[in-house]
Amino acid sequence: MLTIRITNGNGNSRLYQFKDTEIHVGFRKGADIELEPVSRHGAEMRVTNAGEDVFLVEPVKRAKGFFVNGEELKRSQACGPETQVTIEDYSIAFEKAHPENYGDEARAEIDLKKVSSDEDIVEVDKSANFLKLFLGPVAEYLDDDDCSEIMINGPDQVFIEKGGKLELTDAKFVNEDALQAALKNVARSVGRVFNDLEPRLDARLPDGSRVHAVIPPMSRLGTTVAIRKFSKEKLTIEQLIGFGSLTENAANFLDTAVKLHKNVMVSGATSSGKTSVLNVLSSFIQSHERIIIIEDSSELQLQQEHLVPYETRRPDERGKGEVAIRDLIHSSLRLRPDRIIIGEIRGGEALDLLQALNTGHGGSMSTIHANSPFDSLTRLETCALLSGVDMPLSALRSQVANAIEVVVQAARLVDGSRKIISIAEVLPMVDGQFRTQDLIKFYSQGLDDNDKLQGFHAGCGVEPTFAEEAVLGRLKYEKSWFDAPEKV
Repeated sequence: MLTIRITNGNGNSRLYQFKDTEIHVGFRKGADIELEPVSRHGAEMRVTNAGEDVFLVEPVKRAKGFFVNGEELKRSQACGPETQVTIEDYSIAFEKAHPENYGDEARAEIDLKKVSSDEDIVEVDKSANFLKLFLGPVAEYLDDDDCSEIMINGPDQVFIEKGGKLELTDAKFVNEDALQAALKNVARSVGRVFNDLEPRLDARLPDGSRVHAVIPPMSRLGTTVAIRKFSKEKLTIEQLIGFGSLTENAANFLDTAVKLHKNVMVSGATSSGKTSVLNVLSSFIQSHERIIIIEDSSELQLQQEHLVPYETRRPDERGKGEVAIRDLIHSSLRLRPDRIIIGEIRGGEALDLLQALNTGHGGSMSTIHANSPFDSLTRLETCALLSGVDMPLSALRSQVANAIEVVVQAARLVDGSRKIISIAEVLPMVDGQFRTQDLIKFYSQGLDDNDKLQGFHAGCGVEPTFAEEAVLGRLKYEKSWFDAPEKV
């Protein structure tokens, strides 16, 4: 373990603990420990743990300005706990690790508040629970399985979401600097940069939690953060039925549609449960099929044996090395997929997906932000236009209508509950316009005395056009699934 103390010109110090054997310290943007002011070509030095209480330090690319015990650092040099390294008004000291003081249990309680009168402790460990370590004031909500999201609006205001409802908490950070320091360390822990030059952080933590943050002056309240927690348990279709999110009839129909290799789009607004629904739908895929999963950040929890998961890569600090969803779709088509599952359609990758679906790659699934099944088609059309490929609008609409066969609409309702409110089939276009028909939907009956939304799922009186395929394929299918209710 590397244990390093950084002290600035005001006498404020912080202790960093790394389980890595080599780190970089300096003014360069992206260094493991960034010193202010940060710049793209700032001076930095490499620190290597060479053994018990022996550290090797050397300037990177002949960087100048580092001094070891008063002598300028020009080449690799051995240091110990008594060595003092300085650069400008910063001093850097190497300390012995004290497991009895900074053990795993003790570190779990560290929350960037003052450990003593003049220091903070930051541990950078790629296998640790980074959120608990760096965001101590909200640690209790990170541990609370009933809390699905944490929203930090500056250092003095923290909201959480429980059961679909937002609640204001008493949690506060010491000040804006403490909150920014916490987020910068979270960013470093996952190999990202978060500073004035990169004021937006979008990261996935090792436990799958998603973190997004924006710093001032873009955020006028102070640093704002949203933490979407990762569900530890995989949601099952039985649980969705138990929650009242859909009925057994609706589940049976979706099972049949997936087994018929119908292309399914899960539509919904933010936090409506689209990813959870996609996870459940994927459970209907048969175990012998080869599934290629493409996501911006890994969230899907498929259990089949033959999975090939891919994750996009953001560009480096020089703008190079990006691998987008479009690139991975292109690769997936050459990897003999039975199914292609894309975490979410947001941009020009929609056109690549449509072309894949219209050239024999059936049974694929994805999610998209839209308010209704019809809107999901227009939204998909808009995303495809962002591809930059010039093609007639009529041809594009035809591709959308031919590619997508079933739309599952998820929603977060007024009482905070999440339900599948519609399962619709996409019909052939008429006069160049999209058409959908609801097969099963949620009939709302209003709020009860406890402000809980009452209602039921039932059919809409029409069967899907592919009903005969299900019968010929000897799949589970009953006309009664689609019977309309006598009274609404």
